[in-house]
Amino acid sequence: MKKELLFTATAAIALLLAGCNANTKAETTAPGESEITTETVTTPSAPDQTESPVLEAAEIMPEFPGGTKALLDSIAKNLKYPPKAIDSRTEGRVILQFVIDKQGKVTDVQVMRGVTPELDQAAIDVVRSLPDWKPGMQDGKPVNVKYTMPIVFKLQ
Repeated sequence: MKKELLFTATAAIALLLAGCNANTKAETTAPGESEITTETVTTPSAPDQTESPVLEAAEIMPEFPGGTKALLDSIAKNLKYPPKAIDSRTEGRVILQFVIDKQGKVTDVQVMRGVTPELDQAAIDVVRSLPDWKPGMQDGKPVNVKYTMPIVFKLQ
């Protein structure tokens, strides 16, 4: 069995973009590719006590270059299912939280709920590899905005 093909054909990625009050859900599946699910939710957290607070939502939310589809494509393309997790048939959902800062960079990536060290690190790595975003704006100024993103690892 070719493990790389197994992963390519069956890995599922779910993406939650935190920061909006409305819950919406859209699904896209390319033939023979990963299933990608997008949901938008709000997650509670205390504001950052530094000079630049981290917002849960902004008047203009950060935008990934090319939009949500490009974000999902980037994650699907760059996510690497760890061989050890494939061998042990480990599956699960890693919940990450991170900040898109005023410069549009992904910062402060944290595991909020993990599965195994291998899957947790793979999820962190794919989020850290994302290119710069267009930053969020509040009152005409760039701001830091917090996102929550689950990455689902599933073998079939």
